[in-house]
Formats: sequence, structure tokens, C-alpha cells
Amino acid sequence: MNQIQRKNPFWSLAGPLIAYFGIQLAVQTVVQAVIQAPYLAEAYIDSFVNSGAANFQEAMEAYLTAAGPAIEQVVKYQVEISGAAALCTIPLTAALFAKDRRQEKSLGIVPAEKVPAGKYWSVILFGVILSVGVTCLSSMVQAALYDEQYQETAEIMYSASFPVQLLVMGAVIPLAEELMFRGVMFRRYRETRGFWSSALWSSLFFALTHTNNIQVAYAFFLGLALCYLYERFGSFKAPAALHISANAASLVFTETGVFGWLGKEPIRMAAAVIISAFFCSSLFVLMQRMTVREKGETHGKNSDSNNMFR
Repeated sequence: MNQIQRKNPFWSLAGPLIAYFGIQLAVQTVVQAVIQAPYLAEAYIDSFVNSGAANFQEAMEAYLTAAGPAIEQVVKYQVEISGAAALCTIPLTAALFAKDRRQEKSLGIVPAEKVPAGKYWSVILFGVILSVGVTCLSSMVQAALYDEQYQETAEIMYSASFPVQLLVMGAVIPLAEELMFRGVMFRRYRETRGFWSSALWSSLFFALTHTNNIQVAYAFFLGLALCYLYERFGSFKAPAALHISANAASLVFTETGVFGWLGKEPIRMAAAVIISAFFCSSLFVLMQRMTVREKGETHGKNSDSNNMFR
């Protein structure tokens, strides 16, 4: 814990969260309006000016029918719209993140010891392997318990071109989410709370930003893992690297047909889940030992300066 006493603890957490969602909502609304405007204008002219409808009800029905292409365009560019919304939140969360670090420095709070960048290969590899296991497990759950929202979300996600998918879902959205839910929320919770309380609350809010049951469950447990990495590696770069590598790997494996091949046989998916769990567990143990050793080399084995259970 950093022991920073803020004047209004509630708004120090609620304020950034409200602003984050408010920016996203505003950007999505504006971009959708810009995309729909030409189609809606044409639909209005055709339905109310040139249609010769007998009454207002007929004209409105014709308008709603003609407005269909506008809705289709919004769905078609949903990935790009989500990317623009996420990108616009980054200046706010990055500024809050930098402000918090300056405040810690001004109060004389010693920053956590950071694991060298050369050790991050384990985080990236963990993310790549995790993407295989989670995707296969999600497909198996989807097959057993059909979730229409999950299916619709998947169809929208993969409707954009691969470069756009990679840029938006593989980089922009993960970075925006990490700045908000780990860089700001988790770190601010951690100022006065223990690790588990901070991780649980920030992961819960992170999970609730997702739109279906499968993604909510996955996001919650992923959030806990991301908080743990932040704590152990002492740097925001660790959870960001894991989140980006997991998302990007999932997109690449989908584009190259790896998941399609695994999905043809249930036994392949089951084997992929088991093997991924084994390697992820091994990497987790390796990262645990690695971060403990790094901190021990600097502070001594009995140091508790980064005790995550305080």
C-alpha cells in the first residue's frame, strides 16, 4: 500500500471511471451519427418528401425500412468505432496515471522495484499460450451452452479487416483498458487497500465492461492475473504486454486458421486447453521465482517492501 490519503476517496475512483465511459459513449455517438447521417437524410427525403405516403404512419414505416442501411453501416464499422472510442480515453487515463506517479514521488513514496525488460519474454509467451487455451475453452463452453450475445460479438469482432483487428483489438483497446483498470483503478485502490481487495474490485469493474457471460467470466479472471503481474513486476508494462500479446495472438491464430483446425475435432480443443494450462502454470511458477529473485537480489530475502498481501 502507498498510504496516499485522498480528499475524496470515492470520487478518486468513480470520477475517472465515469469519465472513461462518458468519453467512450460520446465518441461512439458522434461517430455513429456521422456514419448514419447521409443514409438517414436520404431515407427521410425518400419517405417523407418523395414517397407520396397517405399518412404519417405510412411515411414513418417507409422511413424505418429505408434507414436499414444506416444501421448496417454502424454494425459494419463497429470495430473501428470501438477503436476510436478507446483511443480517445487514452489521453485522460495516461494523464491521471502520470499525475499519480508524480504525487507518489512528491510524497517520498519509494516506487516498486522493477523487473528488467529482458525478463518480459515470459509474460509475452504466457499471453500467447493463454490465448490458445482460453479461445478453445470458450468455444467448448459456447458449444455446450449457446450464448447468442457471444456469437454476435464474435461476428462483429471479425467483420473488420485483419490489419484493423490487429490495430484496434490487439493494441489500442488493450492499452486503453490497462491504463484505466490497472494503471488508474488498481493503483488507486492499492493506495489504501491490500492486494486482493484492490485486484477483486478493479477486475470486477473490468469484467462488467464486457457484453456476454463468457467474456465477463474470462475478463474477471484475466483482470486478477493482470493485477498480479503489475504487482510482481512493479511496472504497468507487464500487464499491458500480457493483454496485448494475448489479444494479438488470438487474432493471428484465427486469421491463420489455427483455431479453425483445432475446432474441427473436440479432442483437439480439449488437448489444447490441457496443454495450455500446463505451460501457463509452468510459466507462472517461473515468473514467480524470477520476480522474487530479482527483489531478493536488491532488497534481501527478508524484504517485504512489495508484499502483495499487505
